[in-house]
Amino acid sequence: MTTGTSAACHLGPIDLLDGRDMVRVTPHGWPPLLIYRVDGEIYVTADTCTHATASLSEGELEGHTIVCPVHWAEFDIRTGRPLCFPATQALATYAVSVDDGQIYVRTTDRKGSDEL
Repeated sequence: MTTGTSAACHLGPIDLLDGRDMVRVTPHGWPPLLIYRVDGEIYVTADTCTHATASLSEGELEGHTIVCPVHWAEFDIRTGRPLCFPATQALATYAVSVDDGQIYVRTTDRKGSDEL
């Protein structure tokens, strides 16, 4: 699938999220990503905390906030913006589309510009 002139990366079927609010994926050639479903909307961010190299998939999702399992840094999954210390760098977020039950992200990330 392509959107305009930029390619998209297939992450898998929407069914990956059945019974879960987030799932970690590792598409070929990409860093680990985390897919979320909150209030029926799909979001995708990098899976690695910008403060420490912890996997956010092992953390807690509270509404639109992902909490790192190591030092409790928090990020808004919609924008990547860090919400508290110790994180000060934004988390990479990706434009998502769902087509015929399949999840795709654009190859260029929308890294959150807001920093703490």
